[in-house]
Amino acid sequence: MNSKSKNETIKILIAGEGGQGVQAIGKILSETGFEAGLSVSFIPNYGVEQRGGVTIAFIQFRKNREIIYPKFLEADIIVWLSQRSIKRTEQYLYNKSLVIYNSKFIANLKNPKYIRINFDQLANDIGSHRSTNMIVLGFLLQHLKTWIDIKYAKKIINHKFAKYYKINPNLKKQNDKALDIGYNLKM
Repeated sequence: MNSKSKNETIKILIAGEGGQGVQAIGKILSETGFEAGLSVSFIPNYGVEQRGGVTIAFIQFRKNREIIYPKFLEADIIVWLSQRSIKRTEQYLYNKSLVIYNSKFIANLKNPKYIRINFDQLANDIGSHRSTNMIVLGFLLQHLKTWIDIKYAKKIINHKFAKYYKINPNLKKQNDKALDIGYNLKM
């Protein structure tokens, strides 16, 4: 991670279209950070439409101190899941931001430092397009492993989906597999 993370704070921005799981990722990630003992802020931001418009999740983690102001001007990690989300959030980009983008919905960006992943294809490869957000979450956790152990994410996910797992036990296997695929992706 960059020098900001050494200062005990990390700021993450996830942006995409309504329905892509942006807020689900943000909420699970923030609850995972809290479970891991970090100070956390999570601000969901919806466009004019709750589904179909651009939606943004601002997540901030801090070690050993409270978060004074939850919004931020520069993101340490930016995840773009749709083309429209770039224009809406590029003002949060700075020279040390780690940028991850979904190549299914975004044309190849010119910056060679950006991480290009077709998250949707990875989800389709395991037979569950709905697992895309779990793969994104796993990949984020890979980059946050000095901050958060994946075991906390699995605990939060198991709790959140417990009633669905009773109805469909295969869903747990899919979520676990998707999370692990994202977490173990080599780039």
